[in-house]
Amino acid sequence: MSYLENPYCTMEKHKNFFTIRLDILVIAFLLLVGCRPQPNEPEIPGSIRLDFNLQWNGEDCAVGAVQTDHLGHPVRIDNLQMYIAPIEIRNERGEWLEINDVALLDFGVHGQKITAAADVGTYNAIRFGMGLPAEINTDIDPASYANDHPLSVPGSAGMFWTWSSGYVFVKYEGKFATESGEQLIEPLSYHCGTDASYRTVVFELEDVFAIESQELTAFTIDFNAAAALVGEQDAIDIVEDPVTHNAQGTVLGERLMDLMDDAWNLTRQ
Repeated sequence: MSYLENPYCTMEKHKNFFTIRLDILVIAFLLLVGCRPQPNEPEIPGSIRLDFNLQWNGEDCAVGAVQTDHLGHPVRIDNLQMYIAPIEIRNERGEWLEINDVALLDFGVHGQKITAAADVGTYNAIRFGMGLPAEINTDIDPASYANDHPLSVPGSAGMFWTWSSGYVFVKYEGKFATESGEQLIEPLSYHCGTDASYRTVVFELEDVFAIESQELTAFTIDFNAAAALVGEQDAIDIVEDPVTHNAQGTVLGERLMDLMDDAWNLTRQ
């Protein structure tokens, strides 16, 4: 029997043809929509990691090792802790973007690092505060923070004076000897703080760096503990000035913070 003799067969064939065409169009539409970027979909950020490293005059060192200062005194750093807050990166529009609010570095613990999310973009500078900004330093109860926060009671153990005096920004402690070959029995204790002691460390980068979505960008930041005692414009004699606890502010504490402000170096990994 021919199709002319059976119109039902002809209609069925056309129906199947149009069904197949419709299926193809639906699949093509779904593929097109799925591949097209969604304008309202948030961009997934990248991340940045800062690895902090302790040095003495350009050489890696560890807390507890005996060194020699600029005046030939044997000295051993037994405790070196400091607050840094906040950490920021600058984009090419000149805007500073905060990536971490506050951290407590303890150079007695190996592998100090901070990893934070960062918006995708190109950046040309990194900076952080050495110490705590005034708004989070004084008149704050450490008990108001969660226990895992660096400003909490357990998080700030040994790094808090009083509500009015605030936090200890830097602890630089150890022992020294007045002459080479003698036992290291003299105490070295520098506790720096107060709002006036807050310093900002800025790294202006010759080469910009890019934060890519879901990618890690890493830097090493070296702290030269020897440079905390001597710089281009100042030098501290640990025999003459072995102690400062400047909860109320002292000239020696200010000098130490100025020296430490220039004791940092950053390199891209």
